Amino acid sequence: MIEVLSDSIFHLATDSTSYVIHILETGHAEHIYYGKRLRDVSYSITALREKRYARPGMGTYADSDFPTLVLDDSLLEFTSEGRGDYRVPLIAISLGNEGERTLDLRYKSYKKEKGIRKITAGKLPQAKDAYQDAETVTLTFTDAVRMIDLELVYTVFPSLDTITRRSIILNRSKSRAVVRSLMSAQLDWREDGMKAINLTGTWGREMEREERLIDKGTIISESRMLSSSAEANPAFMVERKDGSCYAFNLIYSGAHRISMSLTPHGMTHIVWGLNPDMFSYVLDSNESFESPEAIMTYSEKNRNEAGDRIKRFLKEAVMRSPWRDRMRPVMLNTWEATGFSINEKKAAALAQYAEKMGCEGIIINDGWFGTRMNDRTSLGDWNVNTMKFPSGLNDTADTIHRHGLLFGLWFEPEAASTKSMLLRSHPEWVIGRNAETNAEGRHEQLLDITRIDVQDWIIQTITRLADLVRLDYLLWDLNRSYSDLYTLSGIRDYGMYSFEYISALYRILNAIGERFPDMYIETTAGGGSRFDAGMLSVSSSMSPSCITDPIERARITANAAMMYPLSAISTVVSPSPNAATRRIIDRDTRFNIALFGVLSYSMDATAFSRTEMEAFRAQIEFYKANRLLIENGIFRVDEDGNRTIWTVSNEDRSEIIMLYLQHFVRPNTTAEKLYVPEANENYDYRVFARSHAVSEKESYTYPQENECYLISGDALKWAGISLVEQVSGIGYHEGMRFLGDFSSRLYIIRRI
Repeated sequence: MIEVLSDSIFHLATDSTSYVIHILETGHAEHIYYGKRLRDVSYSITALREKRYARPGMGTYADSDFPTLVLDDSLLEFTSEGRGDYRVPLIAISLGNEGERTLDLRYKSYKKEKGIRKITAGKLPQAKDAYQDAETVTLTFTDAVRMIDLELVYTVFPSLDTITRRSIILNRSKSRAVVRSLMSAQLDWREDGMKAINLTGTWGREMEREERLIDKGTIISESRMLSSSAEANPAFMVERKDGSCYAFNLIYSGAHRISMSLTPHGMTHIVWGLNPDMFSYVLDSNESFESPEAIMTYSEKNRNEAGDRIKRFLKEAVMRSPWRDRMRPVMLNTWEATGFSINEKKAAALAQYAEKMGCEGIIINDGWFGTRMNDRTSLGDWNVNTMKFPSGLNDTADTIHRHGLLFGLWFEPEAASTKSMLLRSHPEWVIGRNAETNAEGRHEQLLDITRIDVQDWIIQTITRLADLVRLDYLLWDLNRSYSDLYTLSGIRDYGMYSFEYISALYRILNAIGERFPDMYIETTAGGGSRFDAGMLSVSSSMSPSCITDPIERARITANAAMMYPLSAISTVVSPSPNAATRRIIDRDTRFNIALFGVLSYSMDATAFSRTEMEAFRAQIEFYKANRLLIENGIFRVDEDGNRTIWTVSNEDRSEIIMLYLQHFVRPNTTAEKLYVPEANENYDYRVFARSHAVSEKESYTYPQENECYLISGDALKWAGISLVEQVSGIGYHEGMRFLGDFSSRLYIIRRI
């Protein structure tokens, strides 16, 4: 609901939150409040407004008729340069031949409308009106001298307790304007002591949670790549001293920046959107530019509820895939089984064993095309390797389909091997002046997908193959970081390249999705380099990392699931020792961690013993029986000393699955308590551990604990279960828990 009071007060209300804007007498937009839903804004507005009787210190007043208004010490909806506001700006331009940077934007008008206001250019994804209750208000500000307009677009999604924002700049002057920065959103608070929660990292160590006090100076979390990057995810939180929390995101997959600072006046100032170091745009007369859409939500309770709200919004309003409301398939990926050596015979054998396991599809990974035997050649030559598949890829697809399995293929369409037929035919298609002098990454060059002919070639290539093999599952990858940025695609301002690249990527994936509406599309880019809301709008799920080590994935999944739904997070069970870390992890712990997400396997199923096959089949049966809960449940994480506890529960808490992950074995430890804060106090529960021993031999070396409890919900929540002792240096007695380093158990908690 959007209330407009006296044409100068705007109350943007969701079911649980209020966002209040006030237009000052000067025409500046004052930010009044964002937090728990207010009952009557009009009654309280005089009390809520900031009082200005004295000009602070050396402050410069922006309007001579109001000498006590200093923008640098005001809570505003946007900042700009040249009128005494020295904070990081939401908008920055250079105007005319002189490059004037000053903007004096004053309120002009508003427009309120039902539903969403579509992004004009149509290049970027945006949230949809999932519950048909959205409303939009556009506030227009103008610089009457310089003839520049700024539109702030706010869309309220009441049922989802979320507001989105974006910015539009229009050049009405006769001069050329260079947009140096146009952020999507800004928030100001008259308070300090706020905590920033960011997801940082690098390849292989994605989703590292960074919690920092927003203090004097500026904290920058940014990507300077052609992707949102593993180094700085666009999702972040801001937690107040009282524990209430804001959750934010950006529906964009390219170079972005989050800027957070505490001003000398004690205000917390945050702006986020396109990275200005990777962006500039030339606006001719009467041209406009629109920023990506930012997402905002709030909980007065804690970060868990704020995260739940933004996850629900992503699932309901951002995800477009028809698989959003379907149970995700369990896929077997050929990579760990065959590497580049995949062939017709191996694929047929894997299909037979995948069916026995209970898998629902096979992904033929790298190596099926060109003359590919390693990563030095053939990327981009998307024709089947007839030495490996003499009967053609369509015969292999038919074999897999006859086993009742989905057929999937791995592609890396945005890159090509330096040694490839494609680049011999089209050397002009690479980013850079010359593939032979460019820097290399993985013996690859990036294709210039801002070119329409390259976009069309990718769409046509995948369409041709998808039609040929009746492709059910597309695994879209990218393993090359950018370098040597240079293009002949006709982009007139090179600062727009990153933006145009991502816009082209959306066009390609949207075209494929429209052509094959039932195809499952999983996206990844060197692991978590494009794990973001923008990609979620064009994919069915996303991989948060290339690393398959379950202990690393436990951290990655837990942190990603703070702000992304489990149904968006692709997980994997891989062999032990792990190929990357050489860590040895027991079979069940590998599954127990991968259970929380979209489960897949990357293993050589043809080499399983009978016991192993039975164990993996039992895992998949358990996942299938519980994936409705996994994909739609409420996820919680508790780091408790030497153990990590995860729970996923349904809405009424009648079903709960708990992961108990022990970090290290410790000798002579005391008895443990297991609490379940998510339990409903009014229920009675049965709590039992999932069986992990599947053979008589295993029962001797890997004993089955005797753990099954009947307990009331209030006792489970407040008193806790006293667990059976662990083996910890005094020998084994029947019924004791038997866990090693990085070992785990799954507890199933069901209402009786």
